[in-house]
Amino acid sequence: MTEADNDTNFEGTGSRSADDDRRTNYGGIIGRVASVLWNRNENRPRALWRILGVYVAALVGIFVLPALALAGTELPPSVNGAATNLIGALVGLLLAVVFAKYVDRRPLTDYGLAFGPSFLKDFAAGSVVALVGMGVALPASLLAGWATISELFSGGVGANVLPFVAAFGAYTLQWAFVAFWEELVYRGLILTNAVEGLRSRWLSDRGAAVAGGVASSLIFSLGHFPGTLEKFGFRVMLGLLLGAAYVWTDSLALPIGVHFLINFGINNIYGLANFGEAAEVLPMLVRPTFTGPAQFVGVYGAVNGAAVLCVAALTVGYVALRNGDLESRLS
Repeated sequence: MTEADNDTNFEGTGSRSADDDRRTNYGGIIGRVASVLWNRNENRPRALWRILGVYVAALVGIFVLPALALAGTELPPSVNGAATNLIGALVGLLLAVVFAKYVDRRPLTDYGLAFGPSFLKDFAAGSVVALVGMGVALPASLLAGWATISELFSGGVGANVLPFVAAFGAYTLQWAFVAFWEELVYRGLILTNAVEGLRSRWLSDRGAAVAGGVASSLIFSLGHFPGTLEKFGFRVMLGLLLGAAYVWTDSLALPIGVHFLINFGINNIYGLANFGEAAEVLPMLVRPTFTGPAQFVGVYGAVNGAAVLCVAALTVGYVALRNGDLESRLS
């Protein structure tokens, strides 16, 4: 964004009249309370309430609804995951359509969903970047003597587990659906509104983009039930990378591609999540056995964290080649 953006229509930036609205005298306590909740100049809720609304609606529609819809079914784990996240993707898209029209009052494309050849190019680039970057983790553990290769093209074990090819295909769909709805919710809807809400006479466009990226990454990590500090930190780092990719391109294509292949690479391509009974059902192109210290070779350990930093470096390189700089492109 540039300083000139402050003069554009609110459907593009959504915040140009925020200061004027705050200075308006609505008369009395009721008016002042209403002004905290509602921006009369933009005729929509303020950014904080839009973000909270998205978050609550996503929790109900994407986490609760699929669980109720598939309750009592005995699908294979891979098919259950794909079906759950297909519902999540459809609910996320419906949420974005309804939210854009009736709450946010903006074009759907403002959430980074402008499909076309450039979208496919950025998605493919993000996928390759993540595949290459995460590819350094397993060789590093092998060279350090912290892992050995147990099996190739492993279909997983357990009740109701599909053969390798079918299960691998189902997990491909699952991670694609996950990447789509999580990027649409956490980056497209939440980060966009966070940046708009933070833009003010005290915070520059660049400062708002940085603060919005941090806020959305924290919400992203909290939405994954953070657990341990290392899990929380790992997801915050991942959220910052995905948020930056969105801000730099004004499109969800690059973060969706990066997100898709990081999940797919960790779980099914490189076998970096091969820990405990839960991982036994996962089909893995390479199934390693890890013997090194958990703080290094665990799913959220230092080795995988370093691999995500490699993905980040490659993403920066791609954006620099694509744009010629690392300035915000948010409309």
